[in-house]
Amino acid sequence: MTAIERLNAITSARKVCITHDWLTVMGGAEEVLRVTHTAMPSVPIYVAQFNPEKLKWLQGKDVRSHWVNRMPLSKAKHYLYSPILADCYRSFDLSEFDLVVTFSHTFAHHAKPAPGAAHFCCYHSPARSLWFPDIDNRAGTGFVRQMIVNRLKRLDLESSKNPTFIVGNSWTIAKRVEEIYKRPVDNVLYPSVDVEKWLDTPRVTDDEGYTMWSRLIPYKKFDLAIQAAKLGGFRLNIVGAGPQEAALKAMAMGMSNVVFHGRLPDPELKGLLSRSRGVLFPAYEDFGIVPVEAMAAGLPVVVFDQGGAAETVTQDFGEHISEQTPEALWAAVQRLEKKQFDPDVLKEHSRAFGVERFHTELAEYLEQTLERGTERRFF
Repeated sequence: MTAIERLNAITSARKVCITHDWLTVMGGAEEVLRVTHTAMPSVPIYVAQFNPEKLKWLQGKDVRSHWVNRMPLSKAKHYLYSPILADCYRSFDLSEFDLVVTFSHTFAHHAKPAPGAAHFCCYHSPARSLWFPDIDNRAGTGFVRQMIVNRLKRLDLESSKNPTFIVGNSWTIAKRVEEIYKRPVDNVLYPSVDVEKWLDTPRVTDDEGYTMWSRLIPYKKFDLAIQAAKLGGFRLNIVGAGPQEAALKAMAMGMSNVVFHGRLPDPELKGLLSRSRGVLFPAYEDFGIVPVEAMAAGLPVVVFDQGGAAETVTQDFGEHISEQTPEALWAAVQRLEKKQFDPDVLKEHSRAFGVERFHTELAEYLEQTLERGTERRFF
């Protein structure tokens, strides 16, 4: 049977639901859900907050939101309700389901399956604002806020006992889950990337130098790339828009080798990539979709050696930097310039992170979850 047929067999034979964190904007976690739901379209989704205008592919689907979804600013400023979201998920009645599938980066794993139900959980991360304030400081400081954080941490540790089968979206996240929750992770389920969209990108020239594309926000480290381009004089193309745009343009003032393109439609971005030597990705990401898309376009990538990108882009497919400094990035570009990369080999490697692979592994892990039953539940 194909992966889709195996997933259909599971949903036909079992009562299955999905729990997911807020669905108010489209991002990487929401793309994983979309790819999952295309293979399991009849499965209801439980979520605290849902904005159908931002996720039109879910309009008309069985999405069951919490009453908090009707509160002021719940869709536009979803994080304001974080102090009560763990309780929202705990209040969902999942007693009719014998398999619960969870995708969690904050509170979705707090949903409580029936005592006899199997529970598969894919962690995109433990809640960063609770456990990693150096990465996400939205929880803030102060006595009251810390009281809330401490309560949520206690509930979070308790809820980590719910799943019977656990995967991380990378080995980086798997290690993080094991450190925080003190539970063994069964495997890794890398997010699916639409590599097919990029495979037809030709290789024309290297004249455009290096390209970065993403939302222009601080942790993406566009400033680092601009400083490296100033050190090395190489051409740097920046594609995207965001709140850091004005500051980045001011930083690059007078540098003719740094070009801002704004947002580009896919055909134009592919054209730029077809004339580029490589892609820079010095950010820390739990997984990192852009490096996989770059390899699908036939380009090597320079990545930070921590996070998911270091797992997908091995030394055979690019270069690593061990510290996020302009000097380290410029040195990596120089090393990459001395290497040759076969675009066809890069493209083939990217297929390992495609949709078909994702569906196959998801089917395998759900079958293993059902076979295990409640054996690994900790309460």
